[in-house]
Amino acid sequence: MKWIKYVMLVVLLCSMSVPVEAYEEKSSLTIGIIAPMEEELKLLRSKMDIESTEKLANFEFYKGTLDGVDTVLVRSGIGKVNSAVAAQILITLYKVNFLINSGVAGALNPKLKVGDILISRDSVQHDVDQTAIDEPPGKFEDADVIYYKADERLVRLAQEATKGLPGVKSYIGRVASGDQFVSEEKRRNEIISTFQADVVEMEGGAIGQVAYLNRIPYIIIRSISDPASEGGGEDYQKFVKLAAKNAGYLIEEMIKRLPESN
Repeated sequence: MKWIKYVMLVVLLCSMSVPVEAYEEKSSLTIGIIAPMEEELKLLRSKMDIESTEKLANFEFYKGTLDGVDTVLVRSGIGKVNSAVAAQILITLYKVNFLINSGVAGALNPKLKVGDILISRDSVQHDVDQTAIDEPPGKFEDADVIYYKADERLVRLAQEATKGLPGVKSYIGRVASGDQFVSEEKRRNEIISTFQADVVEMEGGAIGQVAYLNRIPYIIIRSISDPASEGGGEDYQKFVKLAAKNAGYLIEEMIKRLPESN
């Protein structure tokens, strides 16, 4: 049965250990882009020269080039498990050198407005809670970090790319991820006070963990779609297309600059 094959694939991918030398030996640069939703995928997919499409673990992987750079694009769907599986497939099977997570997010920092861009400094999973066994919030018992640091080179490229978005402000900050759509004020304030996070969403922290475990550079690019507060769901539906367009543009501009960057 198909679902058995998918489960076996996920188990295999998560158990495989690929040495960092395997990535250093690659002569060509390959970018892996993970977008949770179709709105976030359309712009980049429309600008790719797609060579092949493959379905793995129920995800469509689009392999080709974007502005002359080898790229694999996937829509992961929403949630940490989906995004982690997609990230591991990109690393293990497609041998990507970098992971970029595109998407939208709810603002926690009041200076962030709808349409603004948040470039990740690092990420955390706000719904990880092992405090009952004396672990700090966000930390797994067998993990050695809470926050997954984004690649400085990618952060710099993202900052440069934002100059092409007139009227859109960009910030560097912390991304908090969890399998929750945060709109209640109490939960919002808990995440802010515990993690000092700037935005909240449902995928980036898991991608950060996968990148950290595999020693792969990564970055999260989030365009603000809502204020992560009461009524945030309505704002999200209204502004998600604009926010996704800004995030997609930024990633394309980053990829143009990546081959010449140091």
